[in-house]
Amino acid sequence: MSFLAILPALLGALAPILQKAIPDEGQRMQAQLDLQRALLDGQSDLARAMAEVMKADAASESALTRNARPITVLWALAMITWVGVAAPLLGLQAEVVKALAGVPESLWSLLTLGIGAYMAARTADKFIEARVTEARVAEAKR
Repeated sequence: MSFLAILPALLGALAPILQKAIPDEGQRMQAQLDLQRALLDGQSDLARAMAEVMKADAASESALTRNARPITVLWALAMITWVGVAAPLLGLQAEVVKALAGVPESLWSLLTLGIGAYMAARTADKFIEARVTEARVAEAKR
């Protein structure tokens, strides 16, 4: 679940606390807006930092560093193909599912976190790049 998906729930959970702490509705709404802005700014900063790491990795002289993400994606696609297509065709689906059930939860978490962070960073990188391009086009039109 992405941060932006949980933001409304987070702000909803904080609403009763803010209501007690800030009785004035106008000030409370401003505090909620300020909190939301701060949370989004923090998320944007994190996404920008992740994008910078990705750019540095892509520019690295090390072939392994440059290709770590593509290798991971190809590995994931190969695993999906094995589990979803090849193993059932070969009659090995039960054995494969049993073997996958033995993988420790912490390893699954590490894998999903890594791939999820990569996807989020790529999305942020594309978003930031699009906004920079839009800003440049708008500036050129002036």
